[in-house]
Amino acid sequence: MSVVLFLNLKGGVAKTTNAVAIAECLASSGKSTLVIDADHQCTATEVLLGESRMEQLETSKRTLHDLFLEMMKPNFKPSRFDAFVADRASNIQGGLEHLSVIPCSVRINDIATRLRSHYKDLGPEKLKSVLQSNRYQFQRWLESNYDYTIVDCPPSLSFQVKQLLQVSTGYVVPCQPNRLSLRGADWLCKKLYRDGFRRSALGTLWSMCRVQDSRQVEVMEQAKHGRFGDHRFPTPFETVVPMRSAIAHAVDTVWEPASSIRDKYDSEFYPLFVQLANEIITRADEQAGTIMGVEKQLDLVEV
Repeated sequence: MSVVLFLNLKGGVAKTTNAVAIAECLASSGKSTLVIDADHQCTATEVLLGESRMEQLETSKRTLHDLFLEMMKPNFKPSRFDAFVADRASNIQGGLEHLSVIPCSVRINDIATRLRSHYKDLGPEKLKSVLQSNRYQFQRWLESNYDYTIVDCPPSLSFQVKQLLQVSTGYVVPCQPNRLSLRGADWLCKKLYRDGFRRSALGTLWSMCRVQDSRQVEVMEQAKHGRFGDHRFPTPFETVVPMRSAIAHAVDTVWEPASSIRDKYDSEFYPLFVQLANEIITRADEQAGTIMGVEKQLDLVEV
């Protein structure tokens, strides 16, 4: 079991697009996959569940925000985790059997206020103990129920991101191949290390690349070993995700049914996301100490 965060403090680098595509690849290959939408914009939730279903979950308070509020209570029961999961996500085949989502909520921005209330009621040490215990139960629940968990993060080190980092295998840094983005990736990894998060970065993902831009191609070539000038960052994956309208369209067309993942992402880009999924999961499985990655399973499944 691997838990992989798509994390970058810079917005607009296609974290959601890549997280959703990788999750759909895994689920289409028969792997039990959970997407946790940790971004208050709720984009992954809407893309995978549609607006109507997203609103129903918000109204019934079955979101990540509500889950964390319950996990702050000393009497929280692990059996409650299932209540916050929406099954058969995606517009592929009317919903993929092996893909589920814990949706986010715009209310998650207010969780700091609720934290202060719990600090007052329980005291900081008791609250820390409760969260640690329930977070451990959450990790065990993920291990028992899902082969892979993909987390779409906001462009910040918010409360929910820090909590999910604690149960993660590692994180992927989507990044555009330019100096400013690489400086940001360098700073992110150093910041996490200074703050005591020892989860490994699995790799830098070149995303939204203009492959016709000679400067970006030059940056990718110079940075292939995770170094660019004074900046250090996770070793890039070999797969490069280009800036293409077809990829953006695939994620944006949540109302249009797709017969398969190949149909959704087009025959040109479907192999690219399968290749990327293989790379990410191979590194994640190595990090998690598992015996076999997903590569052979993906190759053996007809989708």
